[in-house]
Amino acid sequence: MNAIRTGLVFGGITAAFVFLFSLTGSPPSAPPGKAVINVWHPWPGDQGEEFRRLVDLFNEGNPSIHVRLLYVPNNLSSSQKLFLSISAGMPPDCTFVDGPQVCEWAARGAITPLDGLMAEQGVRNDDFWEPCWRQNQFRGKTYAITYCADPNFAFFWNKDVFREAGLIEEGPPKTLEDLDRLTKILTRFDANGRMTRIGFIPWNVFGYANSTFTWGWAFGGEFYDDARERILCGEDPRILQAVQWMKSYADEYGFERINSFAEGFGDQADSPFIRGKIAMAAGHVSNIKLFQKYAPNLDYGAVPFPYPAHMGSDHSAWMGGWCLAIPRGSAQPDKAFAFMKWLCTSAEAGRSMILTTGTFPGYKASPGFELVKGNEKLGVFYEILKNTRHQRPVMPAQAYFMGALDRAVSDILNNIKTPEQALRYAQTETQKELDRVLGKK
Repeated sequence: MNAIRTGLVFGGITAAFVFLFSLTGSPPSAPPGKAVINVWHPWPGDQGEEFRRLVDLFNEGNPSIHVRLLYVPNNLSSSQKLFLSISAGMPPDCTFVDGPQVCEWAARGAITPLDGLMAEQGVRNDDFWEPCWRQNQFRGKTYAITYCADPNFAFFWNKDVFREAGLIEEGPPKTLEDLDRLTKILTRFDANGRMTRIGFIPWNVFGYANSTFTWGWAFGGEFYDDARERILCGEDPRILQAVQWMKSYADEYGFERINSFAEGFGDQADSPFIRGKIAMAAGHVSNIKLFQKYAPNLDYGAVPFPYPAHMGSDHSAWMGGWCLAIPRGSAQPDKAFAFMKWLCTSAEAGRSMILTTGTFPGYKASPGFELVKGNEKLGVFYEILKNTRHQRPVMPAQAYFMGALDRAVSDILNNIKTPEQALRYAQTETQKELDRVLGKK
């Protein structure tokens, strides 16, 4: 009976992937003399079109390899298609993986170590920004190489709002104490007490979890001990200080009132920062392209994040980004890695990232960085890229940890738990999951 059930499950998985591949129509036959490798990528729309253009360049210039693309989205909570393809014996030869996923996929045996291929094809970890290669490690081995690097984050300030308030000469905040004071001055209410503008929202740094990482590091905290494989968010007093500071804004301005105000926020052309509804905000490097498209006349500045005065300088910055890996069972790992090397290190790919998506190469020597020279705002992000040493904790329960931090901050802001209780609970539950994944319990 078990054999029948196993056969049915395997057959179902195989059928599902035959259907998945059929959605793209009949694949073109390989050019004579070329081996075909299948590559999964996560980008629809314009970014997907640009990626296909890059792959066409590779295919035209490579005499022995032809890349066949398939759009298969994945993120921190959705990678079932890849795992199913591996179980069915039909994995792609190469796939994109979000940086925080690499360690988890490696621990599950879904992707293969690259150290041998890197040595054979002349690629070193030191060729990439330090947080970029560190996020691709698991227990001393390298499981991916970084395609694009996200320097997180710059601090944006709307100069029109500052000008209206008579603060343009003062400029943006350098310390959190400056930020607290400026937020109070720049926040506005109508005659009925409804908020019409807020200076800054500290938990709005691209989600609750990313806000916690950013401010936790700004206060000098640590989230994870690599040597002990131990979560630290509930026992490091600096993380607690950071979250207490975040909560002080909910206490000062009212969490429900801020939420009601934020319900009208949109994105792209309707961004609250563009509209002047938020005077200061966390900025991602891709926002520069967004603002050029939807608000070409927006007068804003980009500077390093403000920091607690006692820290002396900004320690909040960290790195993320998309990486490339080879799934277990890939039929042509050497050819897949040759494509990965080209995509991560070529001048064409490096320039494409900066020009079309506004992101940066993970490869330190990319000629694409020539495009950053003379651009003040991109220069701020480039300095982050060169100087930051943080990346989200490299451990195989990253998605769970992100969810735990999201829930912790929500409970804190809604006064369901104290900061101490919420952070300790997030640590305890994530540690249980991490130990389970690592086979410790």
